[in-house]
Amino acid sequence: MEFSISGEDKMFLESVRSFAEREIAPRWVEIDERKWPIEEVAARLGDAGLIGIPLSSRYGGQDGTFLQAALAVEELAYADPSLATPVYVLLETAWPFIVQRYARDDVKEEVLPEVTKGRAFIGIGSTEPQGGSDVASFQTKAVRDGGVWRLYGEKNMVTGVTTILNLPYGGGLVAITRTGRPEDKHRGISTFLAPLKRRGTRVEGFEHRDWEEIGRHGLPTGYLRLEGLPVEDRFMLGELNGGFKIAMEGFNLARTVIGAASVGAARWLLDRGLEWIRQRAVFGRPIASYQAVSFKLAELYARLEAARLAVYKAAWIADRLYRGDPALSIGDIATAGAVAKYLAVGLAVETALEVMKWFGGASYFKETNVARVLLGALSYYVGAEGAENIMKLIIARNVVGKDYV
Repeated sequence: MEFSISGEDKMFLESVRSFAEREIAPRWVEIDERKWPIEEVAARLGDAGLIGIPLSSRYGGQDGTFLQAALAVEELAYADPSLATPVYVLLETAWPFIVQRYARDDVKEEVLPEVTKGRAFIGIGSTEPQGGSDVASFQTKAVRDGGVWRLYGEKNMVTGVTTILNLPYGGGLVAITRTGRPEDKHRGISTFLAPLKRRGTRVEGFEHRDWEEIGRHGLPTGYLRLEGLPVEDRFMLGELNGGFKIAMEGFNLARTVIGAASVGAARWLLDRGLEWIRQRAVFGRPIASYQAVSFKLAELYARLEAARLAVYKAAWIADRLYRGDPALSIGDIATAGAVAKYLAVGLAVETALEVMKWFGGASYFKETNVARVLLGALSYYVGAEGAENIMKLIIARNVVGKDYV
């Protein structure tokens, strides 16, 4: 067992760190304040080769690994701990990879090179107003109409619709829809790459509005109403009524890289907290000298190390599986991805709260920026790609068995 990354990965990591320190870190607050639009950030990320890292070079990807994607997202989260930039990259790691695996060649050749250039965005259209994690009960319908499918229904908490409309090519969503009977549950689910803007032209058949979020302001999230959105049959991913497993596969991969983003944010928080407790004196001593502070820092540091290892292991499992290791299965990624997200997201939130206590009243001011990180991490703590209890449910089912949990 080797606890270090390869020389190639070290060189890759250094290049990402250099880019992040130069391009992102000086302006991350501007991103969170919406003064530097995510579309311009996407163009810089595309030029640096940081979008679609595991994608084939045929489509402008790096022929890279999920471990490299995790390393990159952790560094981008350290540079932008509001999480807008790393979330953009992690979404464009997981869902374009699913498109690469399951879309027709002509669809991949049209869309994926635009994604890797930062000219298009592929999001996930999953959560519905009545809930998000019970995918088998989704109500959004895809109805065949001549040579196309028409999508009807509502999707909520959809990241990036406005981004799609603002980018030069545009993009779309991996839309989870019902093509079978409601009683078919997961056996009646199909997934489509549903274009919202294609080749610079908005597609008719949907309405949307962005929510006013409490954090991670740089990347918009909103509500989407589908009113007969046309999707060509060739944009179906996989087989008819075979979309449930495809969607779950995408979520498993996304959760792994979400863990990496949370590790990067937690690292930023601990570094800022460490600077503060060394210089801040109370009763003539640095507050770092008090065990109530230093022991808590030790606990958070140890948990950071554990969470990082969990993330790297999940990425390693994904890489081994997609290289054809017969000893691994999609279920292994599901468990490892859930563990990575569970450990890392909770850590980021708890670290933010603890560091805010170290800063005291100063943490309540925007100028200290610590609260920005808390609000960004909360997005993944309370729901996105599954709330904390959903991660526990996934782990319990896979460890104990579905017949018992």
